[in-house]
Amino acid sequence: MTIDVSRNLNNGMPSFWARNFEHLDIARGDRVLQVGAGAGYYSAVLAEIVGSAGRVTAVKTDPMLASQAQANLVNWPQVDVISGDGRTVDVGELDVVIVFAGSTHPSRCWLDRLIEGGRLLMPLTDESWRGFLLRVIRRRNRFEASSIGAVSVYPCIGGRDDEAGKHLHAALEGLPPGKVPIRALHIGDPKPDDADNVWFQAAGFWLERAAVEGDAVPSK
Repeated sequence: MTIDVSRNLNNGMPSFWARNFEHLDIARGDRVLQVGAGAGYYSAVLAEIVGSAGRVTAVKTDPMLASQAQANLVNWPQVDVISGDGRTVDVGELDVVIVFAGSTHPSRCWLDRLIEGGRLLMPLTDESWRGFLLRVIRRRNRFEASSIGAVSVYPCIGGRDDEAGKHLHAALEGLPPGKVPIRALHIGDPKPDDADNVWFQAAGFWLERAAVEGDAVPSK
């Protein structure tokens, strides 16, 4: 379903986002931040999943679309619609952050607000809007990271760096779609000793490379 033809903005395939939701193990009572709420279709789906004891904060930068979403979601009191920047909105602790637009780097606020076991799903995309779905799970002060598949999606306002987009494109070149050799996300810059473990680095974070078949095994 098209939301705005002039911006090439659409609702996305329900089957695609249903699969993505499954990777987040969203449960009754969860607190969910949805960045890029559109007209509220998936906000309603998320509200049904978390139930009346849960909370969905649906954020949209476009005030007109946010107003439309608010009207569409009047029957789901567990949804709060906010017109603003989903990268900076702070609603406290979160079980799930799900982002519907492509960035070159996550928001620090998303990572900081995840509780133990909290999950983040965001499209990490290059300058052509293509990339992969980055899933992050918080394990105390560590963040597990993996790719759950390829994606092509509308860019996230405020979440893009041109140079990082070019570096991501180069890192993805030659890889099978969505098959990204990563195992952890780290906040900040890598230390000199981490240089060989960096798969990708952008503003405020870096992704640790996972071992792949053919890597040398250290001698004992």
